[in-house]
Amino acid sequence: MKNYSYKNLAFRALAMQPRLQARKKMLVKHNVVTVLNIHRVSPNSGSTYNAISPTLFDELIEYLKKEFYICLFGNFRQLKTTKPKLIISFDDGYKDFIDYAVPILDKHRVRVNQNVIPYCIETGLPPVNVLLQDFIGKAPTELLREIPLEIDIVANRDELGRKASFAIKYLPEVEFVLQREALLSFLLNYPEFLCASVMTKKDILEVSSVHEIGAHSFEHLSMESQNKEYFLNDLKRCKEYFFEELCLDCDIYAFPNGSATEEQVLLAKKNGFKNILLVGEKYSNGSDSVFNRFTFDARDIHEAKYKSFGRKALII
Repeated sequence: MKNYSYKNLAFRALAMQPRLQARKKMLVKHNVVTVLNIHRVSPNSGSTYNAISPTLFDELIEYLKKEFYICLFGNFRQLKTTKPKLIISFDDGYKDFIDYAVPILDKHRVRVNQNVIPYCIETGLPPVNVLLQDFIGKAPTELLREIPLEIDIVANRDELGRKASFAIKYLPEVEFVLQREALLSFLLNYPEFLCASVMTKKDILEVSSVHEIGAHSFEHLSMESQNKEYFLNDLKRCKEYFFEELCLDCDIYAFPNGSATEEQVLLAKKNGFKNILLVGEKYSNGSDSVFNRFTFDARDIHEAKYKSFGRKALII
C-alpha cells in the first residue's frame, strides 16, 4: 500500500494540467491519434485480471470528453476538430461491457470500439488465461498447486496470475489447444472461483447498433507463434463468422496480445481488414491504417489522466 501511495503522489504531479495541455497541443499539431485499450469495467471481483471500477470509468469518460474528441476507427479520418483525437478500444467482449460500461457510455453519449472472439461467443467461455487469473485470485492456496500447468507457485497472487497467463498465451496452436483443454477440464470444476463471462451473440447484435465491433481473432491465439496457414485461416473464419452469424462487415482486426509479424499485418490488409490493431504502447499516425494502442488500467483519476495522455511515449 505504501508503494501505491508514492505512485499516487507521482501520478498527481504527472497529471498536472500545464504538462498535459502542452502535450495536447503537440498531439493536434502532429495529427496523432491516441488509442486506449481497455478490457474490463467491473467492481473488484477478486481476480488477478485487473478491471477498471465503474465509478472510475464514469469519471474517466467525463474527463476524456473534455480533453479529446472521442471517435471511432471508421470515422476519425473525416473529422475536423481542434481537440486531439482519441479512440477507446475494448478487447475480448466481456459481459461486464454490457452490465457496467455501456450504461456509462450511453450517459455520456460516447461510442467505442469492441473487439470480440467468435470462439468465446460460441462456447460462452472467456479466454482460458483470464479464467486462470480468476481462479488464481480467488481459490484456496492448496488448490493452486493442482493447476495443470508447469509454473512456480509464488506467494504474490497478482504475480502468479501474470506468470500463469504468460505461460500459455504465446504457445503455438497444437500446444495451446492441448493446454487449454487440460486447464478447462480443471477450472470448470470450480465455478465459484471464476467470475469473467462473455457477451452472447444477442448482446453483440444489440450493441453493434451504437458501438463499433471488430474481430479479436477467432480463438485468441498469439499470432507470432502461429504459421502462415493458421493465420490466413483465422482471417477467413473471422470474416465468415461476422457475415454469417452477426450480419456485420468486419473490417477491424485486433491482434491478440498485440502479437503480430510484419507479414501478418500485410496479410490482414490484403484480406479486407482496413484497420489493424496492435498494442505497442505508443501513439498512432492519423493517416495510417495500423494502430498502436496503450494498454489502459488505473486505480484512481490521477493515474487515469496521466495514462490517457500516453504516459511518457514520444509523440513523433
